[in-house]
Amino acid sequence: MAFLTRLGAPVRGFLEFLGDQAHLVLRTLRHALQLRLPQLAVVGGQTKLQIQFTGVDALWLVVCTALLLGAVTLIQAFSQLSGLGAENYIGTLMVLIILRELGPLLTAVLVIGRSATAIAAELGAMQLNGEVDALAAHGVNPYQYLLLPRWLGVLVALFTLVVFFDGAALAGGFLVARLKYGVSFGFFMASVRQALSNRDFAATLLKVLFFSGAITFHACHFGLRIRRSQTEIPQAVTKTVVSALVAVFALDGLIAALFYF
Repeated sequence: MAFLTRLGAPVRGFLEFLGDQAHLVLRTLRHALQLRLPQLAVVGGQTKLQIQFTGVDALWLVVCTALLLGAVTLIQAFSQLSGLGAENYIGTLMVLIILRELGPLLTAVLVIGRSATAIAAELGAMQLNGEVDALAAHGVNPYQYLLLPRWLGVLVALFTLVVFFDGAALAGGFLVARLKYGVSFGFFMASVRQALSNRDFAATLLKVLFFSGAITFHACHFGLRIRRSQTEIPQAVTKTVVSALVAVFALDGLIAALFYF
């Protein structure tokens, strides 16, 4: 019985966590549908702030990371495929490695490191200071004012960052292909377009949708669970990072299996 108890406790905790996540998502969606016109301006303003922090402020970090990744990917590929017509596989390599997988995945990891941690810490501080209860006492719906704008902001920012990440990675790959083999821009883009399919776009959009939800609601979950002291904030931030990373990698694997298996 003791063994079964130790075995069952993590399973029960995981199921309770999934239930809490589902509760946050469903309540946020339900209250989003109840928004009235005067409230849209307030929600829109908060969403813009989240887009600014998550997307605009992180743009250069994402672009520089993608440039290096695209260049290094083709450098490594050329070193392994030297003499085997590596230039003929440029488009396939860029699509398979960058556009399908590493683009959405690494962008989500960067957003977790910058924005999910900030959301968890901010909501945790608000919870400790009684601001969340004060909002509810003044008739402000926390789901509409706190959770919904952060989710929408992360969703829009993540989609935009993935687009810039993919574009910058392609630029980095093209520079290496140009310097190494003298590949023209027209040939490079034609190779990429030939390797791309509508399934790749659909998979990327689905990843952005689910990644943004996992990032936001994991951060909100751990931030709003803080109750006693400031020392809980670093713990909540750490749990947010670990949990969101696991969720993003798991979702990436599931979506990849759904579309490409």
